[in-house]
Amino acid sequence: MKKLIILGLGIAALFAYPKCTMCHNGSVAVDLSKMSYEEIKKDLIKFKKGEMKHSMMDFVKEMSDKEIDEAARKYSKEGDYDDSGY
Repeated sequence: MKKLIILGLGIAALFAYPKCTMCHNGSVAVDLSKMSYEEIKKDLIKFKKGEMKHSMMDFVKEMSDKEIDEAARKYSKEGDYDDSGY
C-alpha cells in the first residue's frame, strides 16, 4: 500500500504543472493570480536551479524553459487562466 501511495504521488507530480491552482488558490499556497508573470517565472527558475526549496516543487526541475514561461504567463495576474472549473 505504501508503494502505491508513493507511486501515486510521483505520477501526480508529473502532471502538476497544468494543475498549479489545486494548491495555489490562496487557501493552501500563494495565490498565483496575485503574482506577476515576472515574479512567478523568477521563482520557478530559482526552484529549478535549487536556489529555493520546497518538497512540492521537485517537478519544476523537469520543466523546460518553455513550460516555465507558459505556466508563468497562464497563472499570473496578467494571465488568462479561468478557474471557473474548480
